[in-house]
Amino acid sequence: MFAIVAKADGFPISRSPGAGQPDLVVTWTAGDKAKAFLSAKGIDADYEVVPLTEAALTRMAAALGCTADDIGFDSYPE
Repeated sequence: MFAIVAKADGFPISRSPGAGQPDLVVTWTAGDKAKAFLSAKGIDADYEVVPLTEAALTRMAAALGCTADDIGFDSYPE
């Protein structure tokens, strides 16, 4: 299972490397690790862990204004 972190308002955390590269969404290899990261930073009230599913990916792409295929994934260094 992979988890992504999204703001409570539903817009995912992402970063774009620029030059037409796809947005990158931070991922973890387990939801518990993502939750622990948020808790350690004291930001768990503002962000949520979302399981990476086809439906979630489609909603993320809509929020980012792109297609799901345009989103790249990058594991957060653990």
